[in-house]
Amino acid sequence: MAHYRAPAETIKADRALVLSDLGVILTSNGKESGKSTPLMQECPFLSPARPLESPTMEREQFSVDVLFVGAGPANLAAAYRLAKNLKAQGREAEIAIIEKGQEVGAHILSGGIMDPRAIEELLGPNWQDDCPIDSPVTGESVYFMTENFALPFPAVPPTLHAQGCYIVSLSKICAWLKEKVEELGVMICEGFPGNEILWDGDKVTGVRTMDMGLDADGNPGPSFQPGTDIFAKTVVFGEGSRGSLTKSLVEKLDIAGENPEVYGTGIKEIWDIPEGRVYKGQVWHTAGYPLNNDQYGGSWMYAMSETRISIGFVSALDTGDPVFDPHAVMQKWKTHPKLKELLDGATLVKAGAKTVPEGGYWSRPRSYGNGFLIIGDSASLLNISRLKGIHTAMKSGMLAADTLLDAIAVDRFDESQLASYETLFRQSWLYKELYETRNWRAYFHHGFWVGGILGTLAKILGGKILKDRVPLKPDYQTMEHAHWAPPAESFDGKLTFDKVTSVYNAGAIHEEHQPSHLKISDTDICATRCTEEFGNPCEQFCPAAVYEMVAGNNGTKKMQINFSNCVHCKTCDVMDPYQVITWTVPADAGGPKYMGM
Repeated sequence: MAHYRAPAETIKADRALVLSDLGVILTSNGKESGKSTPLMQECPFLSPARPLESPTMEREQFSVDVLFVGAGPANLAAAYRLAKNLKAQGREAEIAIIEKGQEVGAHILSGGIMDPRAIEELLGPNWQDDCPIDSPVTGESVYFMTENFALPFPAVPPTLHAQGCYIVSLSKICAWLKEKVEELGVMICEGFPGNEILWDGDKVTGVRTMDMGLDADGNPGPSFQPGTDIFAKTVVFGEGSRGSLTKSLVEKLDIAGENPEVYGTGIKEIWDIPEGRVYKGQVWHTAGYPLNNDQYGGSWMYAMSETRISIGFVSALDTGDPVFDPHAVMQKWKTHPKLKELLDGATLVKAGAKTVPEGGYWSRPRSYGNGFLIIGDSASLLNISRLKGIHTAMKSGMLAADTLLDAIAVDRFDESQLASYETLFRQSWLYKELYETRNWRAYFHHGFWVGGILGTLAKILGGKILKDRVPLKPDYQTMEHAHWAPPAESFDGKLTFDKVTSVYNAGAIHEEHQPSHLKISDTDICATRCTEEFGNPCEQFCPAAVYEMVAGNNGTKKMQINFSNCVHCKTCDVMDPYQVITWTVPADAGGPKYMGM
């Protein structure tokens, strides 16, 4: 079955939109940017754009058996396995995937080392035949960095072993899997953001897609198209890190994990470098500089070829420092002599940012219920000790597929039926892998060296030490009440780049004449309490320069939201100290373009 994409036209625009009644300014990023205007969705269950006749206007409706929200590795693996097994049994079910990006892969960002265990289980031993891998890992090194030196570890820690793994662009892997899923008759709708969960009491019954063609005040414009209500017997939430629908689901049903979810923010760049500096398949990981002993994080260099590399830095968000800036950490890291030498004369190709769910086993929400499953990064299944999550996402998708296969057979999708997902999880290698390092992030609250020793011992001993859960706080609760001046920054435009330039290199595009998809429930807090208590940390922690305090009336300041800059990392949703910022899907299916990242 062919897939369906929301077509768009792009025009240049640069205009500030002032919503004085809200005390909020919405503006573009100041660079040449585009706006993507959906004209008419081509999915068969959607009708042409038409004016809104009344607030109670009926919406188009469509029903499927299984609806997957998000076309990442977890949901694609789930849809593939489910459709294949149904076909093998001679049974049928209507399966659909909705994806908020304009194409599958556009919003996918990962460090890019893939453990093949799950994909081989999914596709068989010949999975490599046409898979777009860049290179097998051919060599690896780990360094501890001081300001001027890179000291090699005598041996690669067991958690970081990458032999037998592959350097990949996850966006390409997802685009490739999309084709395999479509061949099995699964309908994939690209450019359809899921905006709202449909409920019947505590039962999930479907998802409403985003209204398209709204103007800056949230009113229907000339190309207005109301969102569609897609009903399903089961909805599988695989939205990636800090999924907006998953967040609302967990809050409504009070099914959060025993620990809160905690995050890092990863900044990634792709560079073309002169030949002869790396060999294809080479891997570096580093710790230390520019972080101090009390800050958790680390970096990588993956050689995709002899002339193209992926580099990145993931910084934990529980530093307590209100002026901590993950983007600035990445730029400073590149000034280290080892990186500076590597990148001399090189060319930046792409850039991006996303949050990384670091909580692991104890942060998993209850991932099943009446009419729903939660999988992949949305379910906090990334293995932060290994810095790998592609294989864990895919495995969770396969477990979901097996759960749904049984549910379809008996036509039951209630909580007791879908609870078999948890049973399958606990019987799988995925459970064993995550359980062994279940307190990993908590170990590092004692500092880098103590955390490294405890974490390595836990891995070697199979998780048989420090068995009890170690409590964690949400990242925003660690922020200290202080107004510290951010460190002075300078960027040369060759090795280091300001945030707006990084936004440009992420390809981020949003329709500027639409409501902001970044909602602040109380902007007075920004200009009063937050300024006084924290010094407006959103200006620092956002890697895309979305939030900015600007001069208002009578010498006061107000919050300006440069929402067109947004690269969908969701750091703001995690780190806002008052939790008044909510990230939602944009009305234009806009965002970054991470293909090839």
